Amino acid sequence: MPLKNPHPLYSVWQGIKRRCNNKNSPMYHRYGGRGITVCDRWIHDFNAFVKDMGDRPEGFTIERIDNDKGYSPDNCKWASRQEQQLNREIVNKFIIEGKEIIPCLIAKENKMKADTILNRIKRGLSLEEILSKEKIIDTSGFSLGGKANGERQKSKTHCPKGHEYTFDNLVASKSGWRKCKTCHRENAKKLRVKNK
Repeated sequence: MPLKNPHPLYSVWQGIKRRCNNKNSPMYHRYGGRGITVCDRWIHDFNAFVKDMGDRPEGFTIERIDNDKGYSPDNCKWASRQEQQLNREIVNKFIIEGKEIIPCLIAKENKMKADTILNRIKRGLSLEEILSKEKIIDTSGFSLGGKANGERQKSKTHCPKGHEYTFDNLVASKSGWRKCKTCHRENAKKLRVKNK
């Protein structure tokens, strides 16, 4: 006969046991299937689980502190959804100048795009540059191909209209590609005439 008013943590307790012990559980491969277990203290004693974990804050779920260890009092806590996401194995973490950088978290804190942070890390920029809200355009080798630094781009010495690529005749697009300054001026002039 089912309980009329089950304890609010009963389903959590049943869930961790199911993920670790029931091979028919859809989540078994991520838990029991890779060696995650429920400690002896909790496996058969719901009251011990409640005593160790305490009340669950609203919106929080059970979290293993070390993803490679099982469910036990010293490896579990109540965590928000954001904390859970940051503890997942697939989250990118980098050490830059001795500081751990998690692009999705840094981006949220600084109101930036995570892809921007990730791209700057991959470009080998300094921590200050990674966190800068200013657009950073790489102009190294700009006259040799700008952003597209493949051999084909490097071999181009003139724009499609025949203007020579010199540093004085180059302008950067918003995304960092090189553009012919002469063509850019001519196109702007044509547009002004057209809009008159």
